[in-house]
Amino acid sequence: MVNDKVIAIIPARWASTRLPGKPLADINGKPMIQWVYEAVKKSDVDEVLIATDDERIFNVVKEFDGNVLMTSDKHQTGTERVLEAYQMFNDRYDYVINLQGDEPLVTAGEINQLIKKRKKETCSVVTVVSPMTDIERKDRNTVKAYVIDDRVLMFTRSPLYKLSALWFKHQGIYAFTKHALKLIEDLKEQTENEKGENLEQLRWADAGFEFGYYISTAPHVGVDTPSDIKLVETVLKQRLNYSI
Repeated sequence: MVNDKVIAIIPARWASTRLPGKPLADINGKPMIQWVYEAVKKSDVDEVLIATDDERIFNVVKEFDGNVLMTSDKHQTGTERVLEAYQMFNDRYDYVINLQGDEPLVTAGEINQLIKKRKKETCSVVTVVSPMTDIERKDRNTVKAYVIDDRVLMFTRSPLYKLSALWFKHQGIYAFTKHALKLIEDLKEQTENEKGENLEQLRWADAGFEFGYYISTAPHVGVDTPSDIKLVETVLKQRLNYSI
């Protein structure tokens, strides 16, 4: 029976090659994970949960009255952490949003648009893409998505030297059906495509998953360096000024 309920699970780990402990990085007086949590909380999701492997993150989330769960420190991907957290709900939710804890610029409006798209779609996964800058399309750290009609056909980190209207920046936000999550749980082995690009979604694509998408025009900055934090702070301050 379809109940149409949605849970958003935010995986947050301490370890990060370039910015250890980044979920707790201070952004305009609040830890980054709190910005993400509060934005999603304002959306139409039925429940929000932070899934972490670190007591420091757990304790900070508790301090701002967030919903948090301790998970294994053995997970290799955020989706594996989401899978573990979702198991405690016994299929109470039909749709699961996987949103990384380093997306402090995400908005409730974006999440709502993703939910609408998810409920209309029949494919296994719906994700978020956005227009790319000239610098981003040439940067290997930017994940690109190639779209035709209503599906993403390819993900890659490869630099793009020719501009095309069919290529977008991939934001790494996913909305799954609960059935898709169960299938992902059985995909234990990395595929050659996944290894080559270091992109977990290619394992799902190799298994036959189809990807729908929602195009967001809001600014996104994945936080990996202190300079990224400065940029995020500037954008958030501008939003506050515009809302006054």
